[in-house]
Amino acid sequence: MIGLLRWGSLAVNAAVCVAVPWFLGARIEVAFGIAAIAFGISYWVTGRAPAGESADPITVSVARRLAERMGLAPPQFVRRHPGWTAGAVRVGSGYGLVVGDEVEAPHREAVLAHELAHVATGDLVWEPWADGFARMLTPTVRKLPPISLIVFPFFLLGAPLARATELRADDWAAHHVSSYPSVIQEVASIHDAGETLLYPSLRARANRSARRS
Repeated sequence: MIGLLRWGSLAVNAAVCVAVPWFLGARIEVAFGIAAIAFGISYWVTGRAPAGESADPITVSVARRLAERMGLAPPQFVRRHPGWTAGAVRVGSGYGLVVGDEVEAPHREAVLAHELAHVATGDLVWEPWADGFARMLTPTVRKLPPISLIVFPFFLLGAPLARATELRADDWAAHHVSSYPSVIQEVASIHDAGETLLYPSLRARANRSARRS
């Protein structure tokens, strides 16, 4: 299912990026050039690694141990960044991990396992091409509702893909960290962020993970 969503979202994104300038009067080769630039921006935006200090040695050690358990190369860095909860980012041919200050020590392993699952399942490779535009445009749609009609095609498959990959990362994390369902339940009771276009609510994910454990 995720494979079909990936290819479908990629096709929709490419078609819209070419069609919009073409309908506005640009020559077809110019339209393809604009689409290439748009994809380049998407690749850059979705792969930026935030600055930050190196995480504490225990967090780095946990990340490396989990990466080995999942059959991954060790992360090139593990950083702390106050503006993030957690995330995985591309670094050349490898990847890095970012953990926010709000991640408490008892939740560290589960949070890192979820981010490493995104690496293991290829989400970092596909994200800028398949659902990068949906992630980029979300703030614009939120601030300028009329724009939503123009960017709707980007969300048509990009949003379901983002949600599906989040749930699959939960499954992978639970497979490698037995405490994952209980940890995500606990985190949901503290930080129950509501459901968004791109993400299921944390409580919904926690309930799903508990049922599948």
